[in-house]
Amino acid sequence: MIRIPLLLFILFVSDSVCSGQSQEMQKTFQYKPPQFLYEEKCSRCHTLERVFAEPKTDEEWRVCVTRMTQKSPAWISEQEGALIIRELAEGRQDVLAQPPQKKKYADAQLLFVDRCTKCHTLNRILNKDKTREEWKETILRMRENAPDLFLDEDIPVLTEYLTERGTILREDVAAQIMVEKCLICHEEGRILLELKSGKDWEKCVADMRNLARQRFKKDWFTSDEFKLIVNLLVKTQGLKESESSVPENINKK
Repeated sequence: MIRIPLLLFILFVSDSVCSGQSQEMQKTFQYKPPQFLYEEKCSRCHTLERVFAEPKTDEEWRVCVTRMTQKSPAWISEQEGALIIRELAEGRQDVLAQPPQKKKYADAQLLFVDRCTKCHTLNRILNKDKTREEWKETILRMRENAPDLFLDEDIPVLTEYLTERGTILREDVAAQIMVEKCLICHEEGRILLELKSGKDWEKCVADMRNLARQRFKKDWFTSDEFKLIVNLLVKTQGLKESESSVPENINKK
């Protein structure tokens, strides 16, 4: 007779504990829908800092978003693209207020490509994340190897360009590689809706690299492309340390 009340008591306590854990997990994993569509769509291939790196006119936003839609139409439909254009052109005055003065980088980029890619691939150069002094030191070292390629007046231009635009160029190149190398085999939702820890993204891309090597008998990703893709995925779709630690604790239980 004593066992039945005791059993009911255990079931009641267990249910209360599970209910408490469920409420705690709901708080932990509470989903906050994005306020703007571009937050969901654009931030999967670029960081939002990249999106607002420089001010654009309404026509420039239209051209930019249309180009992204054409790259990955299954991820951004024409209707979604039109809404994103309106959001960026009209709805984000708080972000676009007092934008930095727009600079012309075309000439500096031509100089960079002409001088630096004669000996190195673009991916290898952009894989490096350096400070202004480190870029200057690198350029001076390259001039020692090829003095005819670098004039004195080229040094500050290249240093400034790589310092200011290195991160943006790196994200652009990585996003293009992801479209060409990842989305060619996977649907957009298969990759662009996933969140993983840094280690998990590195393992995922490494597995895809090995699988492609077995199937195609050649490297689908170079080592530099591998690093660029992983770094971009971690920045745009990486779990924060606090988020990635919760599932681990649950699995241990």
